[in-house]
Amino acid sequence: MKKFSNVSIWLMFLLPMTTLLAQNIQENERTMSQGSKPGFAMNVSDLDAKETERLWIDYLKDSKAKTKKDRKTNEVFADDASVPAISSNLMDIYATFTERNKQTEIIVWVDLGGAFLARRQHPDKIDAFEQWLSEFGRRARVRKIELEQEAEELVFKDQKKEFDKLIKEEERMKKEIADAEQRINQAKKELEVNNANQGNRRQEMERQQMKIQEIEAKKKRVE
Repeated sequence: MKKFSNVSIWLMFLLPMTTLLAQNIQENERTMSQGSKPGFAMNVSDLDAKETERLWIDYLKDSKAKTKKDRKTNEVFADDASVPAISSNLMDIYATFTERNKQTEIIVWVDLGGAFLARRQHPDKIDAFEQWLSEFGRRARVRKIELEQEAEELVFKDQKKEFDKLIKEEERMKKEIADAEQRINQAKKELEVNNANQGNRRQEMERQQMKIQEIEAKKKRVE
């Protein structure tokens, strides 16, 4: 009974999340390279069109599709995509990416082989498709966080570079101070020697002056 209760609580948490993701996916008839077809739109916040498109192409690698971009229609075309959760058959998937107001709108069309995926015509496939598309939305949010982290790491890298520069400057200044102190100590020693030499020289001068005075006195006596 307790186990059933825990599972029930988990399902109560999961179902609103699934519903919320599904509500973010809008189906509309839209014009694309194959004509007017039912397409599914989903917004990816705070991720530019170029990064969203790159992430989408990477996401399609799991489907083993041959992916290319048509420069004329601006569509990313995935040929013979395999997504068993949606269909046991291979599919062709088309997608466009439009950036506006700090978010990218991705529109996806799925050619099931003779018909394009639509909610009314394919109710048995739509839930699996929306979960598949929502998984891409989750990966886009993860990528957004990774880009934020990379940006902050670049800021930290610049800060560390400036910090290391300050450390080097500190080491240089300390060395200059140590060199200056060494020169000062050397100068003090030389000053002491100089003072001693001055004392010796003063004594020699005094003795010499006394000799001169004695000679002058001797000269006066002779005169």
